[in-house]
Amino acid sequence: MKQTLCSVASNVEVMPGIHLMWIEAPNIACSVLPGQFITVRCGDFTLRRPFSVHQVSSREIALLLTVAGKGTLWLSQRQTSERIDILGPLGKGFSIEPESRNLLLVAGGIGIAPLVLLMQYASSQHQITLIHGASTAAQLYPSAMPKTGPSSAGKKRSKLSPLPKGVQFIPVTEDGSMGKKGMATDILPDFLDWADQVYACGPVDMYKAMAEMSLRAKRSNLKLTKCQVSLEVRMGCGFGACYGCTINTKKGLKQLCHDGPVFELDDIILQEVRI
Repeated sequence: MKQTLCSVASNVEVMPGIHLMWIEAPNIACSVLPGQFITVRCGDFTLRRPFSVHQVSSREIALLLTVAGKGTLWLSQRQTSERIDILGPLGKGFSIEPESRNLLLVAGGIGIAPLVLLMQYASSQHQITLIHGASTAAQLYPSAMPKTGPSSAGKKRSKLSPLPKGVQFIPVTEDGSMGKKGMATDILPDFLDWADQVYACGPVDMYKAMAEMSLRAKRSNLKLTKCQVSLEVRMGCGFGACYGCTINTKKGLKQLCHDGPVFELDDIILQEVRI
């Protein structure tokens, strides 16, 4: 964990209200693991904002951030070469069991953010299927979508690294504007027999639906696929000192920033999780 002032390498709106920011942070880029996060001091705001690390290069890390309040608005307005105060890498990320070969990734909306880094790390030795659910086609991950010719959207897409070669991308939209119509969890059962492990990032309601599937499988003595999920709750310090992000699990109280943000789905008491 290191706190440092880092330069913004680029900052582009790649989806409506969603920015891709590359930051020159070689000390973090060389050590961060999929599912870990950093915190950023946003202007004069007291609390730092947590962000999953989205991608890495040899010297830079990327954040995929939604403009959702004053802090993220400030961050989205940073220009190239401006310096920002970041702390990381923090938390416990995703883990892959040695015997696993087929990985199923499930993203709900901006939950795609940490899963792209997981694909970067795992694609050379594993078969990966990514289900991305969103409200409409405009909110699907741009670099995974087919190119439609020269446009401003195409220029934005070029700022995103393409998905690793061989990844099967399955889009799902609530309005049916791209891919299958419905929710990501609607088609999840079609892939559970194939998957050795499942990784998910999205809203709590998505996790609740997945937990119900797991419970039904247990009752029917069907195959259970281990599932790791990345949780998001309000944080204070980001490194375990303030206990502000404590959640209740079947293994007792856990701090999201220190013991997570990645947990086994079956360990979380989802009814008590408060965003």
